[in-house]
Amino acid sequence: MDHTPTDALHAVGCRVLLPGAPATRPYTVAPDAPAVMAMTDFRSAPLVTAAFDASIDDALNQMKLSGARFAFVLGAERQLVGSITSYDIQGEKPVQYMVSVGCSETTCAWRDVQVENIMVPVAQWRVLDYAQVPRLRVADIAALMAASGDRYVVVLEAAQEPGSRQVRGLFSAARVQLLLSGTETAPATPEPHALAYA
Repeated sequence: MDHTPTDALHAVGCRVLLPGAPATRPYTVAPDAPAVMAMTDFRSAPLVTAAFDASIDDALNQMKLSGARFAFVLGAERQLVGSITSYDIQGEKPVQYMVSVGCSETTCAWRDVQVENIMVPVAQWRVLDYAQVPRLRVADIAALMAASGDRYVVVLEAAQEPGSRQVRGLFSAARVQLLLSGTETAPATPEPHALAYA
């Protein structure tokens, strides 16, 4: 008897819950699961951006609307120039910047701080090569980020233009820990097999 794709459909015979409801099971992964399971892959996920000359308040609002805590910063010609996080904006960086330029309570305000004033320039990123990702486990990524203190790690892959790399994905320490919650503790230090920034 031939089967059609509709044969896989069936009527609901149980109570169906929305994700996050009290009785739902949290989505977790085992520490030895492939690292790609914890990576935000920008081939299928939206990429959040902020303009270099936007106010940090506008950038934070954009992140909130997008449900993200990380944004790539675009320059005047829409080129990638850096990154900024909600932690950068809500932490000490804006105050440190204002102090560094001699601001006082009467000469400038929080709303005057722009994204470019506190972003991390691309040249200061520590990145992971996408070619390494298939060899790593989620626990390896957790250990790498714990050892480095990085909240986010950008994943790059080869681009068509010679000598260039393109953004492929992003690892978030918060997401990795959330995925590992309820499972055994990840190792405290990276194993020696290819755990290195590009």
